[in-house]
Amino acid sequence: MPLARDVRARSEVPIIMLTGRDDVADRIVGLELGMDDYIAKPFHLREVLARLRTVLRRHHPRPLPAPDAEAGEIIRFNGWTLDPRERRLVNPPGTDVALTTGEFDVLLVMARHPGRVFSRDTLMNLTRGRNCEAFDRAIDVQIARLRKKIEAGKIAPVLIKSVRGVGYVLTGQASAPAV
Repeated sequence: MPLARDVRARSEVPIIMLTGRDDVADRIVGLELGMDDYIAKPFHLREVLARLRTVLRRHHPRPLPAPDAEAGEIIRFNGWTLDPRERRLVNPPGTDVALTTGEFDVLLVMARHPGRVFSRDTLMNLTRGRNCEAFDRAIDVQIARLRKKIEAGKIAPVLIKSVRGVGYVLTGQASAPAV
């Protein structure tokens, strides 16, 4: 168990303890030291596999910031300006458009790859570092809010389009990034 404490101090890697000790006190200590699961002998391999999948499903590493965001790359599309460093969106007339953190992150991912279709799962992984649950509609809500802000007054979406059964795509024409 000291090894688990050392690993947990340096990393967020999932830890599952497989052991012959089935004492309640040992299980509690192990879980309090940061183990994600504690399986005592005897165990069935299918149970170990199921527990492993559960731990991996819950554990997703945080997304690393993209290097070009740190470099201050400014992205322009259809007259809009997206500044990752200042986390600003400016409309074609030059007015700032207020975005939530989630809206900004979704737009940034899509603006960096115009024309690429992103599934809900991919957007959730890239912006929040986790998978969507079966009924998680957070991305859909953020896309709807983004559309209201950047496509106001338009009957059908022009910049952010839905690709039925796949996801969403930013169709705006990107101009050369400015630094």
